[in-house]
Amino acid sequence: MTGELPVFFPGQAPIFALPGTVLLPGARLPLHIFEPRYREMTKKSLETDRLVAIALLRPGWEGNYEGNPPIYGMATVGQIIMEQVLPDGRFNIVLEGLVRFRVGELVQEKPYRIAKGVLLHDQVDPLEAEYVRTRALHLHAVATRLSVEDFAFAAAVNRALSSGAEPGRLADLLAGGLEVDAEVKQRFLEEVDVGKRLDALVAAMKSRLEGIEEKKRKKEGGEPWRWN
Repeated sequence: MTGELPVFFPGQAPIFALPGTVLLPGARLPLHIFEPRYREMTKKSLETDRLVAIALLRPGWEGNYEGNPPIYGMATVGQIIMEQVLPDGRFNIVLEGLVRFRVGELVQEKPYRIAKGVLLHDQVDPLEAEYVRTRALHLHAVATRLSVEDFAFAAAVNRALSSGAEPGRLADLLAGGLEVDAEVKQRFLEEVDVGKRLDALVAAMKSRLEGIEEKKRKKEGGEPWRWN
């Protein structure tokens, strides 16, 4: 059931708008559902196609969270792969990201948003296919090096590198486990060009690694490790 959209996709999805959270295709997101509007959304989703789109709230959402504060225009449609219904009506669920979703016109605003939208898939310029493969190999090397220094990232690396995924999905799996700001992950989400996404992710991982090495140098003395 996981990893693919249902045969029929209705062209719209309920929007779960969250601060500081970006779901990338292939990644998994545990959620505790307690707000009444999102309890209703989850119940309806479980009764139908089990789909929910996760969207990142734009800065300044705090004053209007109970309403419909602005969200970024690219979300991810995820499928509920695990659920626990609690006695008081709350839910614990796990979403698996499936595909990028360009949010369009709202067809419902209350009690929760439902939006029409377009599904977006990875794009690889045929003239850059060899470049993409080369960058994917470099991504392997950088991710493996970072996993040695960043234990929390190691699980994402193990899952990604053992998946046999194509370069675009590989980048998404790794980006999902990388400790960076939500706005950075949102930029990964919005980049459908696989080559550009690989380059951006490699740069982010190198920056993370150099930051770790710099902290070690300050603590232990000596020169920081650098990429050539």
